[in-house]
Amino acid sequence: MKEVFKNIYTFEVTLPKSPLKAINSYVIKGKDRNLLVDTGYNKPESKSDLLEGLSELGLEIKDMDLVITHLHADHSGLVNLFSDANCKIYASKVDGKFINSMSNDTYWNMMDGFKHLYGVDEDEMTIADNPGYNFKLDHPVEFIELKFGDTLKIDDYEFEVLNLKGHTPGHIGLYDKNHKILFGADTVLDPITPNITFWGFEYPDILGTYFKTLSKLNKMDLKYIFSSHRRIIDNHKERIEELFIHHKNRLQEILDVMDSDKEYTIKELSSMITWKIKADNWNEFPKPQKWFATGETMSHAEHLLYTGNLSMKNKNGILYFKKLKNTIENIFPKN
Repeated sequence: MKEVFKNIYTFEVTLPKSPLKAINSYVIKGKDRNLLVDTGYNKPESKSDLLEGLSELGLEIKDMDLVITHLHADHSGLVNLFSDANCKIYASKVDGKFINSMSNDTYWNMMDGFKHLYGVDEDEMTIADNPGYNFKLDHPVEFIELKFGDTLKIDDYEFEVLNLKGHTPGHIGLYDKNHKILFGADTVLDPITPNITFWGFEYPDILGTYFKTLSKLNKMDLKYIFSSHRRIIDNHKERIEELFIHHKNRLQEILDVMDSDKEYTIKELSSMITWKIKADNWNEFPKPQKWFATGETMSHAEHLLYTGNLSMKNKNGILYFKKLKNTIENIFPKN
């Protein structure tokens, strides 16, 4: 347990069987209102850590309001603890809808359909291999919708709901202008890099959307970004520049592995670029990580499509990409 700002506390919640290892849950403790930001997986290990952390602050589930910053199971998995205790639960409209669809087949049928787009064999990775499927909430809940620009007040804090779309289509953050602090969840992480994946063509160029979010944060006067994994960010401009460089290098790497006269599926591109995974080849790649790798490759390929570096064709439901330009230009948004 650590007090990171006046009456703002953080503690780790274990994420079993995940490379992330833990999530930083945050509690803003007030005289009349207490707010928890994100929960952990729907697993006993996460539940135990969450309850222990609240207890150390003299709190119980029933004492909390809850904000879910985005849909991923490491942030939303234990939301049913709070809905069953009749707590107020807040989320964006888009990600709140996604979270509830994760408790049934709607979301997972969409995800499973992406495999064919990517050119992945039916049995190469299954929904059961996806961590989000195994650690999701038990049943749908009623969310209070947070719109961009809404405010949540707790004693001396007045948090504005920020649009942080990119990591997910409805990712939100909580920003206190007077104290120059932001609960940024998975938008800016250090030293790991947030996964930017494909969410369907309903959310075009999600990587470009993420770049716009980073550009907006880069212009803000912030003391701290309270991130959901690893370190709290106290040098956000420097870290954002590093994230831009990372993605520019990744985009260029995709172009570099492609021959100009050949078409490639997402699976083929994923198997050709580098990953920080202990595997000698794509066949040895852990199946859960194949979900993240193919989705991330797709988001980058789609961005290269929007920049005019790649062309894309759909042949019998499988996407094929061809190189048009050899070099990615500056990816910093102009506006």
